[in-house]
Amino acid sequence: MVRQYAIKPLSLHQRTHAYDSSRPQNVLKLSGQFSMAEAHSWANFCLPELPEKVPPTDQAQFNFASTFTGTQLECTYSKGQAMFRSDNLSTIAILRDVLSKEATKKKLKVDISCDINDDSVAHTLQLLHPKLEYQLNLAKKVHLAEALKELRMSQNDMSFLSEEFVDILNKGDDLASEHRKQTAHLERIYGVITDLYIDKFKFNGTSVKHRIPQLLQALDNYTFDSLLAFFQGQNV
Repeated sequence: MVRQYAIKPLSLHQRTHAYDSSRPQNVLKLSGQFSMAEAHSWANFCLPELPEKVPPTDQAQFNFASTFTGTQLECTYSKGQAMFRSDNLSTIAILRDVLSKEATKKKLKVDISCDINDDSVAHTLQLLHPKLEYQLNLAKKVHLAEALKELRMSQNDMSFLSEEFVDILNKGDDLASEHRKQTAHLERIYGVITDLYIDKFKFNGTSVKHRIPQLLQALDNYTFDSLLAFFQGQNV
């Protein structure tokens, strides 16, 4: 028997006890004629590790952290009211789209409002910075190791190499193996940043899909300051 598991819209989240309110917050609020059970089913549809049964309280609150980005999410809901807070703008964008569709499916009239904090974008990019920098540096080292291997084939004396280059040459196979295993990791980071860029301007009513090639170019030539400047660019 083959078991099937639904991939939830926010499947890369896990339950946590703490929520850091000092981070820049984006807030999504829903109000309308929906029950506590319906609000819980929406949360369950989007997120893992929630109980199947509706909490036996007037109000439920659950905290989550993204296992990939390190951003967080707080869900609070009761009869007729739901609020989602996150330092990741894309998390709020996903929830807004999914919950709007779910409410429409059930023909429920729900008022949805978003309070966006622009500072959260730089905050999320800062959280991604170490991961992105590591992956890009790994790719550079692999290319350098390949070039050094070719050089070694034509040079008898490699004593002119710096200690750093000798280390990269000696670890070439290990670096290549790690890079092969983590190729999808870099692509995922690019995807998260691309979504964040699209969502940032989508909330302002602007489409920037035509700017994605320039964004990818900025990522290939990455520095944190240059990427942040690209995100803050007005000519879109």
